[in-house]
Amino acid sequence: MLHGALNLIDLAGSERMKKSEARGMTAKETIKINGSLSTLGRVIEALVKGNSHVPFRESKLTMMLKEHLIGESKTLMFVNVE
Repeated sequence: MLHGALNLIDLAGSERMKKSEARGMTAKETIKINGSLSTLGRVIEALVKGNSHVPFRESKLTMMLKEHLIGESKTLMFVNVE
């Protein structure tokens, strides 16, 4: 039996804070998004290396994607950088 899932995640707002001069709520959102992306990088690195501990719990993003990143699943990520 095959199972498919589609997750659409909008990470708009992740940018360099100094360059954008983000303030207030925008700055807080930017920090959270950039933290989630860093955690995603650490999770992927841990999975590739076969580490016994994978830090899925460090962000909501990686918790949500956990079942799609482990086992026999195939994951495709599109990134649009302007």
